[in-house]
Parts: sequence; structure tokens; C-alpha cells
Amino acid sequence: MRDKKTILIIHEEREENERINSMLERAGYKAISVLNSKEAVSEASETLPDIILICKESSTMDSLTLLRTLRKLFDYPIIILSEAINEDSIVESLDNGAYDYFIAPFGTNEHMARIRATLRHLSVWRDDFKTVGVFSVGGLTVDYTTRTVSVDDAIIHLTPIEFRIISLLTRNAGRVLKHEQIISEIWGPDNSDNLVLRVNMANIRRKIESDPSTPKYILTEMGVGYKVASPTLESITNKKPV
Repeated sequence: MRDKKTILIIHEEREENERINSMLERAGYKAISVLNSKEAVSEASETLPDIILICKESSTMDSLTLLRTLRKLFDYPIIILSEAINEDSIVESLDNGAYDYFIAPFGTNEHMARIRATLRHLSVWRDDFKTVGVFSVGGLTVDYTTRTVSVDDAIIHLTPIEFRIISLLTRNAGRVLKHEQIISEIWGPDNSDNLVLRVNMANIRRKIESDPSTPKYILTEMGVGYKVASPTLESITNKKPV
């Protein structure tokens, strides 16, 4: 059994890679560094890390393609480290399966707190596999046992984070979950970034709603939070999503 949590670092600049590695080792983690995409896939397959950290700023490595490849192969939380602070860059990363997004340089107290929060929530993430039962409302079905979501019998492919969000909402069907409640449950109490939640919610709606602008499964309580329609009380709304 591993005592230390393992973090795989992907950064093409050797000096910076080693700096991040040393910082994580001093913080009590087992850090593994690679310099390119090929090494990243091979190392992730062999060592089964708890978290993958990708540096997005790279002249030779296509970090977006790497993110998509790793997300298809593994369900480990993938964190993007980037110097880009603009919203488009954050949205692009989250849209393609990133768990979180850090602004470089790496090593702030906030970064370390969010890594700890991610690791605390890993056990909850894995426990989704142990949950049994099926939720259904209208044409939407969530099977917790097989971790599958379908709409009108068509399987919908969700990322691990998207599945956790819809799983949380459906287990609390009919109840409004506040934005901060959802963020705390999915990303931990150290994260308060509502943008991450909004991007993931928009992605889920695009996948499960026939008309995302008029959702009938995930309903918005303006300025408060979200809820999933109760199977016995409501299945459609004209509220606009935010």
C-alpha cells in the first residue's frame, strides 16, 4: 500500500519540472516528473498517480491534445498549470476534462490547499463506484452501479466530474443545492470558483438536454443554485439557465 499520494508532473522545461517536483516532495507527496506527452501516457499507465499536473505553456507539447488523451484513458484528476489568466483558456481546459486550473508559478498556499482538497475528495470520487441504484425522471436515467447516464435510452458520455455533479444532484432530487454546496462537495471547501461549476454545468446540459436554453432536467434557482426535477413533482421548467 502506498503511504504517499503520487502526483505526476508534465512540464517540458527540466529546471521548472525539477522545482515543482522538489516542492511537492517537501510537502510530503511522491512526485514523478516527465518532459513530454509520450512519457506522460507511459508513466501514468505504469505508476497510476493520484493527480496529474500539466503545464499548459509549452512550445513543443500540445497540452490540449494531451489533456484529451489522458482524460480518455484515465479518470485521475488532471490539474492544468498555466500563465494564462483569461477566461477562455480556463473554459477550454475545463471543457476538455480538467479537474482544476492553477495560475503559474506553482507553489502558492492556495495551490497546496487545493491539492489537499482534491486528494480528500478522491475517496468520495472512488466511492461513486460503490453506490448502487437507479434514478430516473422523464427520459433521464442515472445508474449509480454502472456509472452510466442515458437520455431516452441513449447513453450519454460524461467526464468523471460531470458524473459526480449529476450524481450529487439526482441523489438530492427536488432539493435546491446552493452553488457553494456543490463546489464544496465536488472540489472541496478550499475552492470557491463558480466559473468551474458553471462550465461543467453547461457541458452537462449540452449533453442531456434537448434544448439547453430551456432545461427540463437540471433546473436553475436564480442566484441560489441548481436542482434536478423530482420524479414525482416536476419534470419541466421554462427557467433560463445561468
